[in-house]
Amino acid sequence: MIVIHVNHTNYKLLLQDVAAAMGIPAPQHDLLLIPVSKGKGYFKAFDLHNDLHVLLADFSINETVMTVRERSDNRYFILHFDDVLVTDTAVLKVDGEQLQKSNTRHAVARLTSNVFVNTEELPARIHIKSVKVLFNENWLKRYMGLQEDDDVLQKYLSLKTESFDIEPLNSTYLQLMDDLWSVRKEDPLQLMLLQNRVTLLIERFFSSLFSKVNLLQGKFDLSSEVIHRLLQVEHELIHDFSKQPPTIDQFSKLVSMSSTKLKKSFKSMFGNSIYAYYQKQRLSKARELLLSGRYTIKQSAQAVGYTNVGNFTLAFKKQFNQPPEQLLAQQVR
Repeated sequence: MIVIHVNHTNYKLLLQDVAAAMGIPAPQHDLLLIPVSKGKGYFKAFDLHNDLHVLLADFSINETVMTVRERSDNRYFILHFDDVLVTDTAVLKVDGEQLQKSNTRHAVARLTSNVFVNTEELPARIHIKSVKVLFNENWLKRYMGLQEDDDVLQKYLSLKTESFDIEPLNSTYLQLMDDLWSVRKEDPLQLMLLQNRVTLLIERFFSSLFSKVNLLQGKFDLSSEVIHRLLQVEHELIHDFSKQPPTIDQFSKLVSMSSTKLKKSFKSMFGNSIYAYYQKQRLSKARELLLSGRYTIKQSAQAVGYTNVGNFTLAFKKQFNQPPEQLLAQQVR
């Protein structure tokens, strides 16, 4: 078994530790290649200018691997986007709690912190594609607009292994991850493309976390049945922005609730009225399309149901404090 103790916050140093533990040549240019005798694949580390440290991994190792990240008072956090094909059994332990997966594809996003001891035990020849983003507490506070510790985050982290499956990797996550592995090192826009995709992964994860935060904290007094119905409404509301959303009356009939109770319960759970929530989500989707670099402003507008680009631009500026043209201009600097 290969055992790797992780006690630093620098992925470039981590690659050196991995190489030493495996007895293979040291990384070159922050790229660690796994020789055929040990397995296959690679690890790549890079830093982004906004204090984010990123590790890309696509590998399989012929021996069982255990990584141990010790608890530390110098708090930091790691976002994991893991796509793991488990043909045997993989074990994850956090402060004595254990998560075990066998004979499955385990594709999830999860947030961990060194406030816990994190131990991962991976069987030989397991195939892993992973993106890990490490950041400190100050970065997280800036990102979330916090002045002090956030109770929501503490609640989320306190779930430990129960939270690891909280965000399955859907096709959008997986496409963004594939984009990261597809960036060519000779591309003059390499760093910009890497930062763009990492930013989109982070935004998608935290947007999803915020939407579930009331559920985690139980801030509202709703029965599980009502919550289930509201989640059904939310799905119907945002699953296809190219179509007009149902009316309140249609939603009421769909979930067998009065329109008054539906509107009040939805706002209690999601923090916005039904159509304010719809507007916020459709514009966020448009922003995501623009940041992907694959869509023009007109195409992004049409994808979320706008027939008039001028109206789209006004709504976009109102929500994000900048017009879409400015967002695109920032991406090519």
